[in-house]
Amino acid sequence: MNEEETHKCTACSCDYTDEEGGVQGNFGILPMSFCPTCLSSIFDMVEQLNPKEWIGLTTDQMMAIAQWQISAHRPLIDVINAVQDKLKELNT
Repeated sequence: MNEEETHKCTACSCDYTDEEGGVQGNFGILPMSFCPTCLSSIFDMVEQLNPKEWIGLTTDQMMAIAQWQISAHRPLIDVINAVQDKLKELNT
């Protein structure tokens, strides 16, 4: 039996696997892991703060942008610009 690596969510401390979803990476120099539930909650929180930025994107597209942000230590403004670029691409 091939046992999957588990990760511990930084926000809620639950264990989860890559198969379940979630994301791992760094905020600057701080290692972070978010389980699917907490990652979804982060998306919801961002949407509540600035819903116009995400209108028109699927959950998969939002997840890809979040993983891109975390994996490369990009500042938040780069994420916002990436969302705007993706929306422009979708609407042209």
